[in-house]
This record gives sequence, C-alpha cells and structure tokens, in this order.
Amino acid sequence: MNSSVYTKYVFSQPMLATWAVCCIAFGVSISLVGVDKGWINFVGSAKKENKPTSKGDSGMDAKTQAQITDMLLNTGAAKECIGNPDEWKRVPYFWPIGRDPNRKGPAAFVPGLLHGHDKLSTEPVTFINRDRRQFVILVHLGKSLCGHDGIIHGGVQATLLDEITARPAFWNLPRNIALTANLKINYLRPVMADQILVFRTQLVDVDGRKAKVAATLEDTSGNILTDAESLYISPSNEKLLQDRSSEVKKLESIYPGNF
Repeated sequence: MNSSVYTKYVFSQPMLATWAVCCIAFGVSISLVGVDKGWINFVGSAKKENKPTSKGDSGMDAKTQAQITDMLLNTGAAKECIGNPDEWKRVPYFWPIGRDPNRKGPAAFVPGLLHGHDKLSTEPVTFINRDRRQFVILVHLGKSLCGHDGIIHGGVQATLLDEITARPAFWNLPRNIALTANLKINYLRPVMADQILVFRTQLVDVDGRKAKVAATLEDTSGNILTDAESLYISPSNEKLLQDRSSEVKKLESIYPGNF
C-alpha cells in the first residue's frame, strides 16, 4: 500500500475536519480561561487590578452603610428614644446566637443572606426600654427583597417580625432562650421597598416558659403597614440550647446609657 492510499485510509477528510474543529475549540477555551484568570493579556490591554475595599459581611462599603445608619438615627422614632435616655437605650441588633467560632462571616440567616446591598442594607438600629419589655427597631429594606415589583415580600416581613418579636421573649424567658411556637401576621398595607421602616414590639404576657408578644411594622409617618402576634417558648430541655443570659447582659453593655 503506497503512502497516499494509507493517509487517505487512516485520516479521511471528515476525520481531519473534526480533529481541526476540536483543536480550535480547545485552544479558544484555554485562551478565554487564561484571559479571565489574568494569565494572558492582549497587547495594549490594561491589566486588571484588585483594589482593596472596605466592604464588610454585607458586601457594602462602610461609607454607604454609615450613611444609611445616620438616616435611621435621624428618624422621629429614633430621636424620641435618644432624647429619653432614662427610658430607652441603644443595643446591637446582630448577636452571635448559633455562631460557629471557626466559621468566617455570619452563620445566621438574617445577618448572612438577608443582609447586604439593596436588601437589609445595614444593621438595624435597635432601642430597648428600661422595662426590657419594649423594643423599637429601625431598618432600611432594598428592592432585592421584593415579591411584586417594588413591594417587600411578605415572607421577608414574616422573617423580620419573627426575629423582632423574639427580642422581648429572649429578655424575659428563663435562661434568655426563646423558640417560636406561633406567629400570626396581618398584612394591612403594601410595604414599599427602598424606605426606612419602624418596628415596635412589646411583651404582652409571660406565663412560666411561655411569652406572648405583639408588634407593628410602620412607615416613618406612623402608618401601620403590618401587625403581628407571637408565642414563644423557652425549651424545658436545657441541653437543646445553651443559656444566653451572659450574652444578653453583654449586649446591653455595648452602648452607653442610664441603665
């Protein structure tokens, strides 16, 4: 068999064409990966530089978060609490319940997935009353938390109401531990996105390991948009969750106050 016949037999034109296409595709793929990773730079193209930013867990820069926090502190509800230091005191909203010390970043849902740019934009500003039965909490909710266009999803409201009504329960139940047993919500008006909202919550009754709590969600004009009632229980099994009394005391010591 001569060489021309052998070449035609082993490497037919369709096979050569397929091989060529595969080689080209492989080369293009490697090139694209190289450009993306910075291994390859086209002549005259500027090399990308990763400039350091001062972004926290939320992915927002510190300056923007500070501006939103200032907006929260300048609302009428916040000024009323600040102006009455004998009755109201600021406390942190985020606290390390369930946090794994070996894990980077927040492990909980709200300070983790729900907290960030165009969502729960910055840590809510939180005030506790001297009686430890009332809380006022101010938040800014962005457009990424909508169900219908421009309207905050009802599930987001439910999550925040569950979190916020838990505050009086945690402060007043045994071992400062509370688990949600029931949450009833009335959606009265649409809650529009990209605005400041005011949550007011108070303890209604405590009976042993049970606590009843009520809450309202308002706009800055005082219009009630949503209200809720909840029942919390402190578990009888002390091994289920550890005592949080030391954490509660620590939270109250973060900001200065008259009590």
